Amino acid sequence: MSFYQEDRPKQKRFYSSKRWRACRDVYLSTHPLCERCAQAGIASTAEHVHHKIELTEANYSNPMIALNPDNLEALCFECHRKEHHGASEVGEEYFFNDEGELVRREEISAQG
Repeated sequence: MSFYQEDRPKQKRFYSSKRWRACRDVYLSTHPLCERCAQAGIASTAEHVHHKIELTEANYSNPMIALNPDNLEALCFECHRKEHHGASEVGEEYFFNDEGELVRREEISAQG
């Protein structure tokens, strides 16, 4: 189980810390779109900041890993859920847009 998914005081303390919240807010303000969706030509609002190098008990207090912008990635809800919980319930060719509507990825790509 990853540090992110654990229900531990250290994990809660980190994700509610002023340092992490400030880092997260700055990152999302400079990366407002999901970086993975953008690579696929889809504009989705980023809601989560994901650590590329997974946080663990051994590294979560290392600011070069936990707070380093080079280790962060702005993700939409769906991409973040996939990262931590596996494939989408609606399949890879569909996703939920910002309005909560189920949309086929091809339709969005064709419109752009």
